Amino acid sequence: GAASCHRRLAGRPAPLPVPPPGARAPPLPPPRAAQHAAAAAAASFAAGVGSHRNCGGAGIRSVSCSGGGGGMPPPRGAAFDGSRLPFLYGTAWKKEATPQLVVQAVRAGFRGIDTACQPKHYREDLVGAALEQLAREGVPREQLWLQTKFTPLTGQDPNNVPYDPNAPLKLQVEQSIAKSLSNLGTKHLDSLVLHSPLPTLEETLEAWSVFEQAVGEGTVGQLGISNCYDAEFFKGLYNAARVKPKVLQNRFYKDAGYDQELRAFCLENGVTYQSFWTLTANPHILRSAPVAGAAERLNATPQQVLFCWLIQSGHQPLTGTKSAEHMRQDLQAPSLRLTDDEMATVGALFCAGDSSSPGGCSV
Repeated sequence: GAASCHRRLAGRPAPLPVPPPGARAPPLPPPRAAQHAAAAAAASFAAGVGSHRNCGGAGIRSVSCSGGGGGMPPPRGAAFDGSRLPFLYGTAWKKEATPQLVVQAVRAGFRGIDTACQPKHYREDLVGAALEQLAREGVPREQLWLQTKFTPLTGQDPNNVPYDPNAPLKLQVEQSIAKSLSNLGTKHLDSLVLHSPLPTLEETLEAWSVFEQAVGEGTVGQLGISNCYDAEFFKGLYNAARVKPKVLQNRFYKDAGYDQELRAFCLENGVTYQSFWTLTANPHILRSAPVAGAAERLNATPQQVLFCWLIQSGHQPLTGTKSAEHMRQDLQAPSLRLTDDEMATVGALFCAGDSSSPGGCSV
């Protein structure tokens, strides 16, 4: 989620700073029951089976996100539904540490990986190196769900563009997709995301038409868009597209009104809302009384509570932590369960005092 579409939010502040290592509160030792639940959740990830879509959705706010699905791994060569994964592991800003961090995340239990063909902020080629190592360790490509992005020229480092910057837009998209396949050492992308809208809907649809062609050819499984905070723009894309977006990946923060209208639309239309910078942008939420109260009851961290709220609400957060301990904590979050009251009181924190917003405080 490193690219952004500043024109869509007039007066948006500069990007928030990247959190320093160790910014989280010290972990609380989980009770024995939570340890068993965490192990079950990690086993569910390892089997390539998540519980995301089963633990939330329109009108469902308190379903347990316990990862006890217990399914078998998908057949070799068969992809699984990435929207059912509670989490994706984000690879932005990892630089040369990308291979070891991706391997560490998959060893911990993550099975969904988010990257981008944007050398400015991602080392997609090193994600590919990690996939090679994981395959040697017994985790084949078929057991992983890969999502990458086409980043428009305005989001690229002009000195390191992964496609011909002078080529027509459609050719730029084609070259970027080919580069991603080469970088990742795969013949298939499970999810392809437009890193930000183009200046107009018409240009966005021009790029989208190449995305749709890739789906038709079997190179790409599904499509999405990121950094799109204008609900009308997103609905316009959704209505005009032949292959509908299945992912909306946005920064989850106050200045965008926590995407209330967009999140409601996603839930109603089978679009997975992916949140990034979820912790960094929300220190006030992590310090709030409703989150603290739920954390105390569950003997969990505030970060786990926020992730659990998103998952129970039917959304899919990204986490890009570099800490093995934080990976373990994050993987425990889907096995927690917030009560109806906790879902409501935590959810009210995202309404910004506006109960008349589309979707109210229910998303």
